[in-house]
Amino acid sequence: MNRLVHSYSKFLSAVTLVLIIAGGLVTSTESGLSVPDWPLSYGQFFPPMVGGIRFEHTHRLIAGIVGILTFVLLGLLLKNEGRGWVKCLGAAAALAVVLQAILGGLTVIYLLPTPVSVAHACLGQTFFSLVVSLVLFTSKEWATAPKIASENSESLKRLLATTFFFVCLQLIAGSVVRHAHGRTLNLHALLAFLIAIHVLFILVRILRDADLQPLVNHVLLLTGLVTLQVFSGGGAYLLTLVIEKAAYPRTSEVLITTAHQSIGAVILATTLLLMLRSFRLLKPTELRTSHE
Repeated sequence: MNRLVHSYSKFLSAVTLVLIIAGGLVTSTESGLSVPDWPLSYGQFFPPMVGGIRFEHTHRLIAGIVGILTFVLLGLLLKNEGRGWVKCLGAAAALAVVLQAILGGLTVIYLLPTPVSVAHACLGQTFFSLVVSLVLFTSKEWATAPKIASENSESLKRLLATTFFFVCLQLIAGSVVRHAHGRTLNLHALLAFLIAIHVLFILVRILRDADLQPLVNHVLLLTGLVTLQVFSGGGAYLLTLVIEKAAYPRTSEVLITTAHQSIGAVILATTLLLMLRSFRLLKPTELRTSHE
């Protein structure tokens, strides 16, 4: 592993999460069309930061920073990383950040069309997960951690893969709910239930198997995030679809919906990392037996 690349990937992940929060604030405050042009803002690099402009333009500024940082990461990978597939992931991240910028521009030019807005939301969280995965792939654990032999290894891998699939579907459904004013809400609720049940199964499976102790903290984090997400989702539902909307979004509505979206992004990345770690570390019991 290269410590510089690993630390830089962590830094980029943190900045990307800030970008996701900033993007969530744009949607929650209904500021997406507060700046009518793109890529400049009212023909300026720094327009007056008033009203919705401060949310939209701040989002653009952070996005520009993330774009630059992503290409720096690609350069670091090309220079310091020996694994070709990791370099390809860095290139994919760079391509994703360019596509994300284009989608962001299209949402403004075409006045927030739902398909483009949903694609923009989904690609943003996908990019975040991609960068977070690079943190794992450049870590010491990925390079040197010993294999874990467990009789539950294969079933746990399948369970994690299924859970990650549901989380990906939830990302799409949640984005449609958010940008199409409640459409796919029933699917969103069903997927939330399925994910919660699957995470509970994963938690029980790992806690019951002494061989799987290296994964305990990770699954506890995921369980806590999903629990928090259920409550934030209930709050978002009440504030946006049950309680009569005010002329302008209430502060409570802005905070809870932005938190719900941002926690969802962290759940996506956390589930992906747990799945990747399980595929990297876990081996069937036969491997342990053959060495004894």
